[in-house]
Amino acid sequence: MQASIGGRCAPSVAGKRISTRVQNPYVRPASKSCRSAAVASAQTAPEDKWLARTVKEVPTPAGLATLRAESTAALATLRMPSTRNEDYRFTDITPVLRTNVQPAPAGAAVSKELVAKHALAGAVATVVVVDGVLRLELSSGLDALPGGVYVGPASGAPPAVVEKMGSLSRSRGGPFAVLNGALAPDCLVVSVGAGRELGPVHVLHLASAAPPAGDSAPASAPRSLVHLGPLSVGELVEEFVGLGPAADAGRYLTLGVTEVLLEQQAQMKHSYVQREATGAFHFKGTLVRQAERSQYSFVEAAVGGAIARHDLTIQQAGPETVTEMGHFLLCGPSQLHDLHSRLTLDHPHGTANQLHKCIVSHATGRGVFDGNVKVNQAAQKTDAGQLSRNLLLVPLATVNVKPNLQIIADDVKCTHGCAVSDLRDEELFYFRARGISAEAARQALVSSFGAEVVQRIGHPELVKRVREDVGRTLASVELFATATQA
Repeated sequence: MQASIGGRCAPSVAGKRISTRVQNPYVRPASKSCRSAAVASAQTAPEDKWLARTVKEVPTPAGLATLRAESTAALATLRMPSTRNEDYRFTDITPVLRTNVQPAPAGAAVSKELVAKHALAGAVATVVVVDGVLRLELSSGLDALPGGVYVGPASGAPPAVVEKMGSLSRSRGGPFAVLNGALAPDCLVVSVGAGRELGPVHVLHLASAAPPAGDSAPASAPRSLVHLGPLSVGELVEEFVGLGPAADAGRYLTLGVTEVLLEQQAQMKHSYVQREATGAFHFKGTLVRQAERSQYSFVEAAVGGAIARHDLTIQQAGPETVTEMGHFLLCGPSQLHDLHSRLTLDHPHGTANQLHKCIVSHATGRGVFDGNVKVNQAAQKTDAGQLSRNLLLVPLATVNVKPNLQIIADDVKCTHGCAVSDLRDEELFYFRARGISAEAARQALVSSFGAEVVQRIGHPELVKRVREDVGRTLASVELFATATQA
């Protein structure tokens, strides 16, 4: 088993002055003029070539013109990250850069039976997004929403809300958020007016998959914008799955972005379930801004994808703000799951709690967690807690964990902790003393380890789907095969 916990090291040389100037790691430095085009081509980095192959001219829908222009301009100096960048030190995206990525063809066939298979009984509306495009003919409940509430494409959304698109990703989004802005074919807008209440909105993201044996993969860039007015209440459930004959093990690239803006005293519950195919590449950015006395509850379950990265950025922009975060990641054979979270508290009397749980069940699996909570000088009387628990089930399983609590204020109550371990012998003994086999005991303990977070989703159908995915992943491990088949 392998684990690393801690931060970065700062170089120092006795008697030498070291520059501390920081350069944007994703901005391509200007190169000197080359003597010939052949020399220029030779000096082009692989990630730059991948960008040139991937970014295509796509139609600009109504409402996305400003975002598209800004993102396209940023691509001119954008360089894809590598393990030389601190934020991607443990996340090697070389397999993505070696893949011939092309925009997914429009109009993929989707049956109503498939949509019904992923239904949520308690959802007031179901929005089906196929390869980043909102499919109204497959969606339901959009015509029966209460007054003051809008769920649909950007073309019909309130102009004042559409103007906020890109306001968060522009300043705090990473390189994949820039790619999303340049490639997104549409944007789903969820707008809840002041004092209004919106029940669960289920957004089902379907992505076309290519056969796993090939070297090409279709790409999609789904984008969502959520705005809750003062004193409003809303719930959003995002579910990402594969589509087509290769839906279980196919190759494709998903570049997702969700921006959430909460006004004064707004309350939102946000569930994000990533159930992509085992050969998929999934990059998701969630950016949240909370106004005074707003409440944001976020729960995440990530069990799919070959390489999956989630960048969660939250800013408490008002006093007496509450943020709750729960994450469950399962890393099976050849899976890499990376969670980078950034929470900034700038005002007094803020409350924040984060629980991260990760299971690595195979020697070729890797989990990465980089969680940063920054309590600035003005955030007095803050109450913040962060806990990361990681379970390594087999030898050579790897997790890289860096919980980071930065406190600048001096009158706060803040705690954080981290644990990396296997199952405890006393827990196994409790089951064995009652006649339960060791394999069945480990299966039950592993399932309950993630249940603490998964149960927060609150929708039995979706919780069941996640549990089934967890069971299939654990069944691939010889240690659990007997218990699963029993």
